[in-house]
Amino acid sequence: MIKYEAIYIDSQTSSQRKSGLIFFTEKSFSFVSEDINYEIPFHLITISSGGSGNKLVFFNNAENENISVYTSDRSVYKNEYLKNHEHLTLQLKSAKKVSRNIFYGTVIVISLFLLSVIGLIFSKDFIVEKIANQAPVSWEKTVGDKLFQTISLQYKFIHNDSLKNEFLKVAKPLTNQLKKEGVKIDLYFIKDPSINAFALPGGKVVIQSGLIDNAESWEEVMGVLSHELAHVTRRHHLRGIINNIGIYTLLSALIGDVTAIAGTVLNTGGELASLSNSRDFETEADETGWDYLEKAKINPKGMISFFKTLDKESGSKLDGYLSFMSTHPETKERIKKLKKKLKEHPTNFPLISNNFDQFKKSFNKQK
Repeated sequence: MIKYEAIYIDSQTSSQRKSGLIFFTEKSFSFVSEDINYEIPFHLITISSGGSGNKLVFFNNAENENISVYTSDRSVYKNEYLKNHEHLTLQLKSAKKVSRNIFYGTVIVISLFLLSVIGLIFSKDFIVEKIANQAPVSWEKTVGDKLFQTISLQYKFIHNDSLKNEFLKVAKPLTNQLKKEGVKIDLYFIKDPSINAFALPGGKVVIQSGLIDNAESWEEVMGVLSHELAHVTRRHHLRGIINNIGIYTLLSALIGDVTAIAGTVLNTGGELASLSNSRDFETEADETGWDYLEKAKINPKGMISFFKTLDKESGSKLDGYLSFMSTHPETKERIKKLKKKLKEHPTNFPLISNNFDQFKKSFNKQK
């Protein structure tokens, strides 16, 4: 005789609970404990599932609803005495179905939750970019201003309005692209031998003397400038900051109020490491910068030739370029991608007429 651990409940006696055993005979169900011997004829038994997750099997007397007996031992469903009675077999199937549906429902809910989390993780870049595009430009300007104060203490600036105006005259077709997008550019020159230029959140662009020294044409300088301008318009700095925020906070900002992350963004100013551009951002800036050059009718081959110059250089000249606010992809890889782009969209724009060598000489006198 198979016995199952069970609990006896009598609601008429202050919800009395007793632990005991249940077993079956050919004609009845029985519960026994030290002081209780309770029997239900098979023709009066009702069977149902219940409890948390419907994991418990309940036995009741159809003529006495005050007393219930339940077991958590689900093997009771297989008891041969129960299966020999057709009306009980139907009740067993119904109870198992309810329990099974709850189980499958729970599995489905958990699976959907996990899939949602996985989906959020894989779509994080899309979410980050969407939130960044909803954020006001003033956030980036605040961060950029704080960061500019920090770098102002580290670099020696070149102040020459004549050189600045000449540079901006050449760059005007490019900067006009940003004006259409509501971004204003502030240009600065600094004395630093590293082959570099960088853009800060909000539109401040810094050209280092090493870039001018090592470039061979205006097209090369404009190629670098277009890349840096793309960092601004694609809001890479802001996206980099937002990307470090927890996924659920991001989701709240996406479907709620974006100002919920304002504090996190605005407190980033002055922290260079937190504004580092990813390799994906660098690739994106190359492609967007190339598009800006084409729209400005500036030969984009200058971007390729400049990367070739970088590929030949080594040591201290590249230290700043490779480390400041970027994790740059391999230069050869970038050249390969840009050559492919040129092949797919060949251009034949005339060279910029302004004398670059004369500008370089005048620039070098400032150092």
